[in-house]
Amino acid sequence: MANILVYTGSPGIGISVAAAAEAARAADAGKRTLLFAYRSTVGLSALLGVPVSSTPTDVAPRLEAMALDTRSELAAAWNETRATLPPPFSALAGDELPQPPASDAAFALLRLRELAPKYERIVVDAGPHHALIEALGVPDNLRWIAKWLIGLDGQPAQGPLLPGMLLPPEFTSNMRRVLNEAQRLRSLLDAPASSVCYVLRPDAAALAEARLAIPAIQLHGLAIGALVVGPLLPTNPDDARLAPLERLQAALVDEAAALWRTRPLLKLDIGATTGGHMPLLLAGRAMGDAGAANVRAPIGNDYRGEAALTVELPGLPQGAIGLTLSGDDLIVRIGPYRRCVPLPTRLRGTSAIRATREGDLLIVRRRT
Repeated sequence: MANILVYTGSPGIGISVAAAAEAARAADAGKRTLLFAYRSTVGLSALLGVPVSSTPTDVAPRLEAMALDTRSELAAAWNETRATLPPPFSALAGDELPQPPASDAAFALLRLRELAPKYERIVVDAGPHHALIEALGVPDNLRWIAKWLIGLDGQPAQGPLLPGMLLPPEFTSNMRRVLNEAQRLRSLLDAPASSVCYVLRPDAAALAEARLAIPAIQLHGLAIGALVVGPLLPTNPDDARLAPLERLQAALVDEAAALWRTRPLLKLDIGATTGGHMPLLLAGRAMGDAGAANVRAPIGNDYRGEAALTVELPGLPQGAIGLTLSGDDLIVRIGPYRRCVPLPTRLRGTSAIRATREGDLLIVRRRT
């Protein structure tokens, strides 16, 4: 089974360049590698310098690349089942369907599950962090809807909105199957052999966003194993007019290293943005193996032998978190991001809990 390394981060070209550089490096180091993106093939083809399609394409020895056309995947899936649907749905062609939110990530995970046994490393270009966080929240959103609508996964205090007698048995069983499948798909990414590499654009706005986005990704169960900062201007530029910008970038790198001191901080040179296999390979060698860091699960159910919900939130500013207890769930808000986290069994059934922060660790336990 492949080790999956997900690249996300600040919007910009850095994510795709860093992912391609790591894929080139891993293949050169002897691993059978797939570079996987779920967006237009045009950008990936231009970056690699070879035509890329929606099926794995040879790029270099041991390196293949593909860009999944999620709209075509949706249309094909719909057309396979439309004959079984009642009118007027059966009259709709797949190309007429709107693209549901986060469906691109769902189709990507389906394809990853199919491809994973064929490779030793899969490098996923997941695009900007906001899209990834939205996709990670889908299983939790489905669970919340199922709980409050029909009472699956625990009964709300005032009972479900729709009594079970109004729903056919197959509806409930299908909903449970969808929930289980969504969770299984997401487990591909939060497996011990998988991690996330966050690509930080070198400017102050991106740093401020990353201080919320990185903890939010961890809150959704994915471990941030390393950070890449770049693309960076070379040090000591020949053009003196670039020197102030180079100093600002150096200060940002130092600040990022202090904020996320427990993570490797890798540097992406701007020369890699020219594209082509060799510049990407050289950049990958210079950065090193982003997947080599030992990562631990960001969410735990124990703290020093005591029943607790623990979440590691690296770099999160003080005062940027909000907590609300909702039955047996804890609603955690980090800036614009939100997750409804089930409490450990030993913390359920009581409101006498307290939350504290020790460094980067959020600890929720019984009030004493």
